[in-house]
Amino acid sequence: MTNDPIETVADDAEAAGRLVGYGFRPKVRPARDSAYAALVKRYAEDPDFETLVTRYAAGMGLRVIAVTTRAGMVHTALPGSAFETRMDQYARQVRMRENREAERILYGITHLAVAALAFPRPEDLADDGYQGKVRVSSIDRLVRSVCRVLAERVAESEESQDPPADAGELEKAWRAYDRRPEVAPTKAGRSGASATRTLISRALAYLVDRGMFHQGRADSEDGENVFRATHRYQVHVRELASTRAYEELMGLGVLPPITGTGTLRTPCSETLYD
Repeated sequence: MTNDPIETVADDAEAAGRLVGYGFRPKVRPARDSAYAALVKRYAEDPDFETLVTRYAAGMGLRVIAVTTRAGMVHTALPGSAFETRMDQYARQVRMRENREAERILYGITHLAVAALAFPRPEDLADDGYQGKVRVSSIDRLVRSVCRVLAERVAESEESQDPPADAGELEKAWRAYDRRPEVAPTKAGRSGASATRTLISRALAYLVDRGMFHQGRADSEDGENVFRATHRYQVHVRELASTRAYEELMGLGVLPPITGTGTLRTPCSETLYD
């Protein structure tokens, strides 16, 4: 250890930078990296270091959401930051088609549905021990339920089938999703790019790549993969829960009934989750 104040400050700044840097490595966990774990522990126990990390991140254009043993360093880009995910970047990641404005709406409502199904109740979102699970089919069913509710709203209002200019974000999106097929088989037997289940699969792959979900093995009964949310994703959804679009989605009353253990079921009691 050195007694040089300048070198001590430099060491602290370097340590803060390393912790912030771990936030860009979402698949690395403190439980498997002793250096990472030590930095997380120091953040929790040293208020001065916590402040330094927060200020260091802010200077880089980042806001610290949480730093925990389970999730590690979780930060998000501030508006205008160099780290903010641009639509063209996301478009390349999910192989978005040419009509990006329409695709953007579709991916937006899909991500909202993933969050709502992974954590359908406030207590699930608040419980650090709860692990949300989703499937492509359950997400597609939820979004189509939202489409039906929003279509009924328009019909009941006896207005134009085009949502009014001051309609909520979801009301502007329902038509774009509802006219897409669930699956559109290609000659190779795969689902085509225009299918909603292809869109959902790409959105989930994007989240898996960022450490938000783990892709489990295919279910033995129906052969469909189950995606399990990470604590990192739970932290992000807690932030999302304050947005208007998420509140609108949760307020539509289209989520399936929930059992006492948090299992989602359809009205015909078909289990969506294991």
